[in-house]
Amino acid sequence: MKRNSFPLNLYIILTISLFILGLFVYVLLPFIMVLFWGAVLSYFFYPLYQKINLFLKGQKGLSALITISIFIFFILIPLAFLGLLFYSQVGNLLEKINLDTLQNLFSYLDKLKEKIILSKIYPYLAPYLENLQKNLPQSISKIIEGLLQSLSSIVFGTFGFILKIAFTIFTLYYFLVDGEKIIHALKELIPGQKEEKEKILKRISIVLNGVLYGNLLTALIQGILSLIIYFLLGIPQYVFFAFLTMLASFMPFLGTALIWLPLSIYLFIIGDYLKGSLLILFCALSVAQVDNLIKPFLIGGKTKIHNLLMFFAVLGGITRFGLTGLFLGPLILGLFLSILEIYKTKWLSPLEESNNSQS
Repeated sequence: MKRNSFPLNLYIILTISLFILGLFVYVLLPFIMVLFWGAVLSYFFYPLYQKINLFLKGQKGLSALITISIFIFFILIPLAFLGLLFYSQVGNLLEKINLDTLQNLFSYLDKLKEKIILSKIYPYLAPYLENLQKNLPQSISKIIEGLLQSLSSIVFGTFGFILKIAFTIFTLYYFLVDGEKIIHALKELIPGQKEEKEKILKRISIVLNGVLYGNLLTALIQGILSLIIYFLLGIPQYVFFAFLTMLASFMPFLGTALIWLPLSIYLFIIGDYLKGSLLILFCALSVAQVDNLIKPFLIGGKTKIHNLLMFFAVLGGITRFGLTGLFLGPLILGLFLSILEIYKTKWLSPLEESNNSQS
């Protein structure tokens, strides 16, 4: 009787536990992104928090407040200012893109065939230009409608967005103060011996550092450098194009050149040869060199992730989660690679060693 009742009792306990766990997740579901951003920011700022806490001799609360103040004044406020500029510049760009502008563009393309160099290749491009002239206005109209709807949703959701930022900062404070306790609790949930747990968490940390510092931080640096260059050269909608440059840094092969090179060509076409030359020079010597000079320094011995994987992680993240997916996609990729690394070292390698010893 006891043997038969034990499994039944176990199933009942498991069912109740899973039901309560589901309710707990359901309660937290509206704040999942708040918890996510709090965890990401605490992971990024925890080294700074530790140094401040060491300097203040263990005053955790004050150290967390100073760290959060640095985040607010040096990152959050500048990002909010850039966000407002981005909103304004996209609005101006949408106003400029109309049918009259497109007609002017096509008439200018017709004049290009009079140029000595372009007159030879223009007959080959003519069929494509005619097709472009037919389909582009409709495509532009759809894009404008979609962007206007997105911008309207941002404006009407401003209060909710500010509220989420406040909750994120509140969460960040406790993640910083109780970070060691949270890590200890996670270690307790991982099965295995203490040394194995340390190795698993260390591998996860290495992969996440590779994602954070090797890709996301590199893209942010390239975006800031391009923002400065576009601003100094007087490029219209410089914040918008800097944002596109940051996104393009995840692209394989050309990377950021997918943005600043067409901008340079545009400057050459309108006759501004000096700005076009300076844009190529500055971007080639600074923005393009981040991958070669700064990125290896930031990664160090951390795991390098292939650009193609990172590109699809960013693209898929933005498709599924919106702008948050710019960070969420690469982090999910980092966790996935961590699981693969754990499987390789914990199960696959011992299995290969045992097979080799038997043979």
